[in-house]
Amino acid sequence: MRYRIIRAALLFFICSLVITRATAQLGKITIDLEKDKPQKFKTKVLKSEKTGQRKFTIPRKIIQNTASHFNYYFNAKNKLNAVIDRARYGIQDNYVKLLPFYGYSLDNTAAQKTELDSIIYKATAGILLHDLRTNWVDNFYLLIGKAYLLKKDFDSAAMTFQFINYNLYPRKKKDEDQMVVGTNTNGGGSTISIANKETPTLLEKTFTLPPSRNDALVWQIRTLIETEEYPDAAGLINTLQNDANFPSRLRPDLEEVNAYWFYRQGLYDSTAIHLERALNNSLDLEDKARWEFLLAQLFEINKNREKASEYYGRAMKHTTNPLLDIYANLNNAKMYNSDDPKEIDHSIAILVQMSKRDKYENYRDLIFYSAAELASKKPDTLMQELFLKKSLHYNETNISLKNQAFLQLAELNYHRKNYRAAYANYDSLQMGDPSLEHVELLQERKSTLAKIVSKIIIIEREDSLQKIAMMPLADREAFVKKLARKLGKERGLKDEEINNNTPTFVFDNLKASPDLFAVNNPNGDWYFYNASLKSRGYSEFRSKWGKRANADNWRRSSAIPTVNNAGKNVTLPNNNGGDVDAPTESTPTNDLNNQGSGVPDITYEGMINNLPVTPEKIKASNALISASLFELGKLYQDNLEDYQAAVETYESSLQRFPDSLYGGEIYMNLSYCYQKLGDISKSAHYKNLLLSAFKQSKFAEAVTHPGTVSNSVKNDAATTQYQSIYNLFIEGRFDTALQLKKVADSLYTNNYWSPQLLYIEAVYYIKQKQDSQATSILNNIINLYPASPLSSKATVLIDVLKRRKSIEDYLGKLQIERAKDEDRILVDDNPVIEQQPTVTNPVAKKTDSVKVVIPKREAPVVVSGFSFSPEVPHLVVMLLDKVDPVYINEAKNAFNRYNREKFYGQTIEITKNPFEKDRSFLLFNQFKDADAAVKYAAKIKNDSRSEISWLPAAKYSFFIISASNLEILQSNKDLQGYLNLLHSKFPVNF
Repeated sequence: MRYRIIRAALLFFICSLVITRATAQLGKITIDLEKDKPQKFKTKVLKSEKTGQRKFTIPRKIIQNTASHFNYYFNAKNKLNAVIDRARYGIQDNYVKLLPFYGYSLDNTAAQKTELDSIIYKATAGILLHDLRTNWVDNFYLLIGKAYLLKKDFDSAAMTFQFINYNLYPRKKKDEDQMVVGTNTNGGGSTISIANKETPTLLEKTFTLPPSRNDALVWQIRTLIETEEYPDAAGLINTLQNDANFPSRLRPDLEEVNAYWFYRQGLYDSTAIHLERALNNSLDLEDKARWEFLLAQLFEINKNREKASEYYGRAMKHTTNPLLDIYANLNNAKMYNSDDPKEIDHSIAILVQMSKRDKYENYRDLIFYSAAELASKKPDTLMQELFLKKSLHYNETNISLKNQAFLQLAELNYHRKNYRAAYANYDSLQMGDPSLEHVELLQERKSTLAKIVSKIIIIEREDSLQKIAMMPLADREAFVKKLARKLGKERGLKDEEINNNTPTFVFDNLKASPDLFAVNNPNGDWYFYNASLKSRGYSEFRSKWGKRANADNWRRSSAIPTVNNAGKNVTLPNNNGGDVDAPTESTPTNDLNNQGSGVPDITYEGMINNLPVTPEKIKASNALISASLFELGKLYQDNLEDYQAAVETYESSLQRFPDSLYGGEIYMNLSYCYQKLGDISKSAHYKNLLLSAFKQSKFAEAVTHPGTVSNSVKNDAATTQYQSIYNLFIEGRFDTALQLKKVADSLYTNNYWSPQLLYIEAVYYIKQKQDSQATSILNNIINLYPASPLSSKATVLIDVLKRRKSIEDYLGKLQIERAKDEDRILVDDNPVIEQQPTVTNPVAKKTDSVKVVIPKREAPVVVSGFSFSPEVPHLVVMLLDKVDPVYINEAKNAFNRYNREKFYGQTIEITKNPFEKDRSFLLFNQFKDADAAVKYAAKIKNDSRSEISWLPAAKYSFFIISASNLEILQSNKDLQGYLNLLHSKFPVNF
């Protein structure tokens, strides 16, 4: 019967909770249950309904409090803690990234809906089945609110916490409902107070919990943060921080939600300050270690390496999680205090020492990868490569880390122009890894390198074969026999099998093997228990497949030849990023056994027949080398834009095969590549050779008229990628832009896409005071784009950067005083605007002038609150859309220079003015009337294409406006309404 009453009470509590007043142990609660009580329970009276009918004597108080506490609150509280614990164990932190603020996610807690509902039912029963004057009613309500929050039922949570806040406010009998929450009459002096002043007696401290109203205020802040109502949360935080009645026991809780408020908004410096004060509020020692790790990450982000190192050390001391321990050690090793190579070497030594400890045996791949990252900061590429290879050696299961190691090795080799090794590492990437970024770009790079490596292999193979063919007959035969014997032994073949004249090692003509598990096992023994069957199987495998290493993809690896060109040992990459062992002979070897046949034949006869010893074979081999050299040069030129490698390849082709000119294309390509390298004399030399020997060819036409034929393959993917990076820079998303540009530059080498991108990147580095980096980029503009208008601007900026310190020192010592109102300098209201002839071309070019249509004088027109009066002074406004303040300042500087040059007799003041979140104004102040403003706007709009060529035209526009209309516009934000009015008056110009 009792459980039926509980279920009925829970039903209407959830459906219709009508609560008029409550003060818990501080007052009374009245609950109207009669209206919605189920019919079958109409005659049943709950203990809560009897509240007030009997005196709350000491024996009754003890019984009711004890039952509420141990039968209900204790169990409900333990269930709530269990929900959080399960959520903590159900999440795996990624210590490479910034940790989430809490060690559990609300998604994980909300998934435990049944348990949370049980907590709500239990707490509700604790209220309804006991006298409402017990000391535990408010604590039950707090549990209910927490359960709703963990269910992500934020509305119900907020209502519950607000109910506690309003109804459980301390009142005296005489106050009744006249007491106002949030006044200075509550014991807080002149300061507004909304908190309860807690002064519990010793008995209350021993047998009860503190009043939950103050706790509910803190949890209300958490609820507001989860719903992203940051202003409301901030107001409540600020109020409680200055509330004299707010208890000291909850100060860590308040610091915790304050830190969370900053964390959710990405304000990590303030997050660290408040989280440091809230550390003692952690759930347990492991949770504290996790927060300490997070604190270290926050300090690291804020460049406070000393504090970061301190908290990484604390996390190591407190944690029992081996993964957190290893990452804390790794990150702590990186907290060196300078860029001194000795400091970095010391950190690397710490990591290497860690790798030798048994405790970190399972994390050696991660340790060596971190050591490689440190080596890259010196930079020491040889050490970096060594550590990356060690990381791969110890990595067995961590696909993501393995991919990152292969990717770094690939980029190292790529920048060294060791394209074969780079391809091997790109080919080893597992593209299905979700953590691998820019997969399409990597696939494109891999595809390009595959073409290059295939040409390199052909050239080296044919060179090797020709070198062997030129040996004296006796030496040649001895060498081939020795090589055949060596290769045969590597495959487990006997001498007679090597020396016979039939190919022994042929994949395509394999006969079906007998079933060792059935036909050859008449006794019915399991194969692996039968020693003779195992021995026979081993022999048959070796006779058919040869001796095989325990490695992946060995069948494909065996078909990849070993090359030694011109006495230098070279190994070809296998599919796993490793190398096939090179032979030790001093004479070059190559694919003697598989010259294009696809079927390896390692017999002496098979290999000797593949040598180019006849004139026909030599001619065919040379033709293959010549074509491969030319195609390889084009791949370097067009796909990688590695002009130096292209030049070397073309020159090699001309030196070895002077008659192979490909209709003059090789001359054209050499002229183009030398031009890109800045060697104008050699570029002109090959251009003259082309025009003299192939005057009527299409290649001569391309050199004479560059616009008709493109010398280089246009890389649409690169253009799209750099355009995206360009926009990210302009919009101020610098970290993302730099990260993507690093990837794009590694994929497209020196394809900077445009001088505009280089210029805005240089401006960013100037803002960061990284002058050497900015100077390097500006020099690239000058060298790569000498004809660009930005080249001269880059020269000026470099000169300014050289004198930056002296200029800043001078400006810092200046004593500048604001002019008094009566001494203000007046702006010339009568600027002289050059009269411009009319443009007939609708699309104005740089040299064109601009058509300006001036309306006739007429009475003021009023539209949507704006009043257009052409005779009053006007400003010219430049509207910038999603442009970072860095580039707004740069545009302002550019137009100041422009005004000094073009309008040196006038004073045109330019000021910045924010308009909306993503849009800002540059105000050109001011012109005597609308006519003068229109003329100036037309000219500056036309000239802006050269003055701020680095800023996309889609990012800005010009219009004119009076001071009064500007004030209205700033208030009502109706920009389109004003532009419509302006268009009606100046339909051609705006």
